Amino acid sequence: MPRSEKSLSFDVARLVFQSRTMTMNPNMAIRLETHDADNRAIALPSVRAVAPHRHAVAVREAARPAVLRQRFKLGPLDFDYRAFPRQRVVALSSTDATVHIVMPITGTAVVVTEGKAQTLSAGSALLLGAITRTAVVCAAGSSALFLHIPRAAIQSAASRVLGSPRRLAAIDHLFGWSLDDLGAQLPRASVAAEPGQDDRVLEQRTLDGLVKRLREDAAADTLFPVARSVQRAVEHIRANPQHSWTINDLAPMVGVTPGTLRRNFRTCLGNTVTQLVQQIRIEWVRARLESVTESRSISDIALAAGFGAPGVMSRTYQRHFGETPSKTRARAFRAMRD
Repeated sequence: MPRSEKSLSFDVARLVFQSRTMTMNPNMAIRLETHDADNRAIALPSVRAVAPHRHAVAVREAARPAVLRQRFKLGPLDFDYRAFPRQRVVALSSTDATVHIVMPITGTAVVVTEGKAQTLSAGSALLLGAITRTAVVCAAGSSALFLHIPRAAIQSAASRVLGSPRRLAAIDHLFGWSLDDLGAQLPRASVAAEPGQDDRVLEQRTLDGLVKRLREDAAADTLFPVARSVQRAVEHIRANPQHSWTINDLAPMVGVTPGTLRRNFRTCLGNTVTQLVQQIRIEWVRARLESVTESRSISDIALAAGFGAPGVMSRTYQRHFGETPSKTRARAFRAMRD
């Protein structure tokens, strides 16, 4: 289902609003029509008070933000900033491919998932990782950031930050997060949302900051369990980086099909087996070059690491570390003399 506040029809639950009743009775409840034996009513906080005078309405209208919606992308990250002069409902559906984060900026938002409701305010955020449909009831006068992220992007960042292959569990998670924590400056004064920083840098900083914040929670291990098949494959590669590993070699050793392992590598690490083998080889070469007890030549080290030709290793090394192998070795010897 596409994200749209106009579409309130769900397979599991349907929100029934009576706008006139809401105005007359701000403490009304929402009835969830489910397939269960008994429907349940969830009381929402008052979304707005009745304006008794016309001049109050004028003041409220004047206080509206100049821009009601701004949306921009940073790589795979989709930032959607929205202001709500009136109460609105935003429908979201998390999938195997995409998850969402709801972050109120001002006012409150009530998130309804499978008959359960929780209220969010500024300083809190909800990661919608469960594969289900969710309705976000945004109060009149509120504003919020909706961040739509590929699940694989979070998993790759978690694997990088936590130092081992991780996946994102299919659960929702409430945590403390704000725009200050996010580090993204949303350009609210113009219609065109153009971030002023390099997209790739801001993208990685956003993902790493999110994972580091989630890592501080007691539920971090539950939220980011180890991807066992990928972890075992990585251990085999590190134990023998000189070997020309393939998916077909590794899959039976870790107990999954080649297709499953290939997909897990891509979604948990963001690269292929071939790319990982090359990365581990380059790291092995660097460790040898930084060792003052290593007496082999750079060419011999390259061949020992499994590179077919020293020139291939040198180009890969410089691209990965930003310096030549000879510079790394020279710096190591200078440090020993100092």
